[in-house]
Amino acid sequence: LTANMGTGGHNVPIIKLKVNNKNIWRRLTSKECFNLQGFPKFFELPTDIPNGQLYKQAGNSVVIPLISLLAKNIKNTINNK
Repeated sequence: LTANMGTGGHNVPIIKLKVNNKNIWRRLTSKECFNLQGFPKFFELPTDIPNGQLYKQAGNSVVIPLISLLAKNIKNTINNK
């Protein structure tokens, strides 16, 4: 995911689905992009912000589970020295 997603109506991630042996392509929703970044499914996005801006914010985000894991490893390393 990148910060330029959704700008100008393009650069939105897409996925390929197989339905009845046919390939169907669809755009990921802004909510799905936040979920890919590790935000929980119950996380509520603001409704007063345009979708293009939400895509951009998802692209500027960090992957929460990865950052949590890195922080725990750094803490353990510091505590073991």
